[in-house]
Amino acid sequence: MGHGRIPLLSLLALFVTVGSVAAAEPRIDGVWGIVGPDGQPKCSGTAVLVFHQGTYLRALPKHGTLSGERVLEMGRSTYRISGDRVEVDQVLTWSAPEPRRTYLIKRGGMPELVREGETQIILKLCPSLDPKQLIQ
Repeated sequence: MGHGRIPLLSLLALFVTVGSVAAAEPRIDGVWGIVGPDGQPKCSGTAVLVFHQGTYLRALPKHGTLSGERVLEMGRSTYRISGDRVEVDQVLTWSAPEPRRTYLIKRGGMPELVREGETQIILKLCPSLDPKQLIQ
């Protein structure tokens, strides 16, 4: 009877540890818009950044065309989270290549991403946009 408890306690400890690590992982998955002068993210009429399951996309959602609205993809790459930073690999496109970029993850009330480099840009989540709808 005592032998059956040890694996159960070990398994319970493993779940608690995994849950703690997952809770500490920052929420990056989503659509991020550049913060305007009003402190709100610009989520329409301009490019947004999409982070979803390791795929990075710079896109213009709801772009009007002759065949209706669609997503205009402006660049695609991959990203990874390293500590308190998001590292986006270089985007290679003919029209608008982007160098490798890093974003600082600021935690607190509403999470923010701060693009590091010469020109800092602050981004916030666009709750009305679904990353699964934009990345195809």
